[in-house]
Amino acid sequence: MGNPDEVSGADVPTTESDSMNEKIPYKADSIDEVESAGWDAASTKKLIRKIDLALIPFLSFLYLLSFLDRTNIGNARLDSLEKDLGLTGLQYNDALAVFFPFYVAAEVPSNMAMKRFRPSVWIPCIMIAWGICCTLMGIVHNYAGLMAVRSALGLAEGGLFPGITY
Repeated sequence: MGNPDEVSGADVPTTESDSMNEKIPYKADSIDEVESAGWDAASTKKLIRKIDLALIPFLSFLYLLSFLDRTNIGNARLDSLEKDLGLTGLQYNDALAVFFPFYVAAEVPSNMAMKRFRPSVWIPCIMIAWGICCTLMGIVHNYAGLMAVRSALGLAEGGLFPGITY
């Protein structure tokens, strides 16, 4: 208790905002100080444009592939999907509909995972999972397999849209 190296209770911040206020390394008093530190509007705009030119075409391509993949089952139906898998009644509609609850359910956990692992790691991981699901859709032989693969595809593809907007 008498140790001079111990921190007294009065010196310890009591809230998160107290601890954050104590650790601010630099506080600018004017815009001139900020610009002299290397931050100006022109270089910031140039950097954002450079990042956009690198990312937007690739992310647009990924979203296009996502859209094509979601609508590809309609093309498979035109090319005898129902006959090949022995689908009857509303089974095709069930296969269409099962995708979306899993797609929506995967969005929030995917955003949480993206914050943990970084978008540069998470988006390629979901793209690999998405590719595996698309490949497995080609080897489906019955209704149950189609439902399983469409569900897995919804889980894999669900993180793409929130990931792109992140």
